[in-house]
Amino acid sequence: MSRRWPLDTLLRVRGLRADRARQALAERIAEADRERATCTRIEGEIIALQFERDQQRARLLDPPPAGVGWPAALAQREAHVELLGTRAAQARQRLFQAQDVLRAAMEAVAQARAHYLHLRARLDALEQRRQGWRGDEHARELRAEEAAAADLVATRHPASPR
Repeated sequence: MSRRWPLDTLLRVRGLRADRARQALAERIAEADRERATCTRIEGEIIALQFERDQQRARLLDPPPAGVGWPAALAQREAHVELLGTRAAQARQRLFQAQDVLRAAMEAVAQARAHYLHLRARLDALEQRRQGWRGDEHARELRAEEAAAADLVATRHPASPR
């Protein structure tokens, strides 16, 4: 046997559920924003490393500082260019991982949004049902008042025989 709940209790419970779902949605959106910021930061790091690497490559054949031989300076500069390339590759790997986390966060946002909209639709339907019920009650009260007024008029002014 199913239990019937009073309408006000159902509205309050569904309202609380919808509020919790809205808060969960806000948390998921904030989490996705943090992951998006992480991706943007890593992309900026990659761009900076590539720019620095390109600048170092352009300076490979600059004359070495005084007291340093060409082979040593060239080897040091090539090693630095390679190091920058390695760091950029590592940053790209971190970016791929961060993008995977971002995709998962966006899926969580979509699920939380769908859950919230479902709960909100149920709450709205229940509120519409309550409004309909109130309208029916109001119409019933008006009809009862009109009937009472008609009875009162009929008792005060009895029909005259002709």
